[in-house]
Amino acid sequence: MSAAVGKADTIGPVRYDASGNQLIVTISYDGANPNHRFSIRWGRCRKLRDQIHGPARKIINLGIVDDQGDDAARKNYVEVVRVPLAGLSCRPAAVTVRTSPDSYASLATP
Repeated sequence: MSAAVGKADTIGPVRYDASGNQLIVTISYDGANPNHRFSIRWGRCRKLRDQIHGPARKIINLGIVDDQGDDAARKNYVEVVRVPLAGLSCRPAAVTVRTSPDSYASLATP
């Protein structure tokens, strides 16, 4: 009997850490080993004008990609990914963090 292929990574809590100027993202994934590595892929910064609230605000997407997304689903693991924001010029912004089309979380960063 072969193991099933892992389900998509699932985002747990996401928070902004002001003291470290970073996002802290908790990711849960199924796999055969705990050695998955996650890479960060920023989308482009976009400005939205809100007709009701006035000035434009910035939004940006952040993809977190699992290097072993097709790993056999044998055990559940939890990983905390720290995303530094020091070089991000798209701020303040609403950030949508995604690990798959169905797993995402949004938060505002100063």
